[in-house]
Amino acid sequence: MAILTNLRSQLGRSFGDTLIWMFGFVEGRPAFLRPAFYGAFFIWALILCRGGLIVLPIALPILFFTDRQLFWPLLLTFLVLAPAGGFLGGLLYSAVSPIANRLGLVGRIMKFTVAAWAYLVVLVFVIMPLVDRKHAGSLNDRGDWIFIGAFGLLLGIAIHWGARDAA
Repeated sequence: MAILTNLRSQLGRSFGDTLIWMFGFVEGRPAFLRPAFYGAFFIWALILCRGGLIVLPIALPILFFTDRQLFWPLLLTFLVLAPAGGFLGGLLYSAVSPIANRLGLVGRIMKFTVAAWAYLVVLVFVIMPLVDRKHAGSLNDRGDWIFIGAFGLLLGIAIHWGARDAA
């Protein structure tokens, strides 16, 4: 029963042990993939820290029994789509880093902004239409692109500011 032993060891970890495992996992990946994994883990952390540990275990079973048409898209969003947006943002962060690193402050903000834009594109054109059927998510909608551009820049500046203070 190696599976049960492995499952018990995974579920019996403390939060600190889990973080150490996650950082070890990411550091074992190739350098260009590290920001992508950090992006996915960052999105999962945002979901969990914004009440996910309290709200999701209560809300998801209730939705499962009351509104399954909303349950499955939300589960797909929390487990796959939102982290995939963070992964894509991390990949783009890695892609623009060689150029952006030469640009000083503007380059550092640009890296975070590009990562935020990638996540927001996934949010606006994949996640929102899946969760809210009224939001069509047309690629031709200038309002969506203006939101992505402006909010992505704002997020890029805010993330840079937070990363600067942490360093």
